[in-house]
Formats: sequence, C-alpha cells, structure tokens
Amino acid sequence: MQCQESRKILDAYVDNELDLMQSVVLEEHLAGCADCTQNLEGQRALKGAIQNANLRQTAPPELVKGVRKALRLSGERSASAKWLWFKNTAWGFAAATAIFVLVAAVIGFWFHVPEEQKIAKAATDDYIRSMMMENRGIDVVSSDSHTVKPWFNGRVSFSPEAPSFDNKGFPLAGGRLDFLENQTVATLVYKRNQHVINVFLYPSPESTRQGERQERGYNVAYWAKDGMQYWAVSDLNLSELQQLAHLLGE
Repeated sequence: MQCQESRKILDAYVDNELDLMQSVVLEEHLAGCADCTQNLEGQRALKGAIQNANLRQTAPPELVKGVRKALRLSGERSASAKWLWFKNTAWGFAAATAIFVLVAAVIGFWFHVPEEQKIAKAATDDYIRSMMMENRGIDVVSSDSHTVKPWFNGRVSFSPEAPSFDNKGFPLAGGRLDFLENQTVATLVYKRNQHVINVFLYPSPESTRQGERQERGYNVAYWAKDGMQYWAVSDLNLSELQQLAHLLGE
C-alpha cells in the first residue's frame, strides 16, 4: 500500500469502518511509515477530543421508537390552508421537542457512563484488533527487557519499565505502540501458556484508578503505580491476570 492510498482510508480506519483485510494491509503499511502513523495519531486525537466532549451516544431503542412515532405524518390532507398550516406547525413543534428530549437524554446518559468503562472498552478494542494481526501486533518481538525497554525511546514521552517474569510463568513477548485516552501509550505483551496479555501504560500523575471488570468476555485489570496508569486486558482468567498485575505493581 502507498501513502496516497493510506490517506484515503485513514478516516474509515479510525471509525472502525474497514473490513479485516483492509485493516491488516493498512496496519502493515503504518508499521513502516512514520508520516502516515503521525497522521493517524492526529486523527485519533481529534476523534478522542470530540468523544470526550460528551456529545455523542447511541440513543436507547425506546427513545428512537418514540421519536420516529412522533415524526410520522398522517396521509390525510385537509383542503383548508389554515388547517394545513396549523398541522405542519404542530408537527414541527413536536419534532423539535422530540429532538431536544433526545439530545438531553443522550447527554445525560453519557455523563453517567463511568470513565473506567470508557477506557476499558477502548483498551479491549485495541487488544482485539492486535489479536487479528500478524505477530499479535507486536512491533518489537523480544523476551529481553533490555531490548524492549529501549525500543520505546523517542516513540513515547516516558520510559516504561518492561520486566519479564519467566520464572513466574509470565514471559515477556515484546511491545508496541497504541492510542488510548487521547495519547500514544506503551503496550507490553506477555504470555501465559497459550494466552496473550496486553498491558497498556502511560503517565497519569493524579490517577487513582484501580479495579477489575469484564468487557465482551475479556477480563480487564487496572491500577496506578508511581505516576503511571496500567490497563491489562486478556482472555486469561481474572485470578491469573491479577497475578501479573500484582507482579507489575510491586
């Protein structure tokens, strides 16, 4: 794929509108093209800023049904111009009211979605996408901490630790870059038997997020340590995922 072709589909890629084959081809191009990767990060940052403005959310089915019902005009027509004007005005007012209620409901609903849920969903999306890629999306394939750690130099604005826990059953498999919470983050990839674990980390001095949750059948554990925020995602059972979280949190 050439850069010109890549730029044509970056918007669709950011919105998850590409099919699997197009996504894989584009991601292979991005892995070797710094300019296109920079364009991608800029578009993701813009999308993240819009999303964090709390202006977009899927309306509940009941509300959509009610709006559609309110907007359904009768097929009957009156010969009276005055009646037509009154009817159209009434329907216009009803439609405006329904739209206002819809927007208010969407904004209210989005404000009540916990921030942890939003980030866990985004991290799980990144994990699922990586599992469809060659080498599980790993940019630097190595079990050596002294190879993985320096690879991030110049690629992120911090220096992530990349410990390997071979003797604990969690060998390091490598690392890559991802985009989470409106910033480029370091991702450490670990293995546990046949399971793959992604650990996303980035600076967050004031963060105190800590806990576990499930997203679409995947387990997510998150914690803060020394000014860094960690999000671990895997199909591994929660008990063993917590073991890795404990090792990284020591």
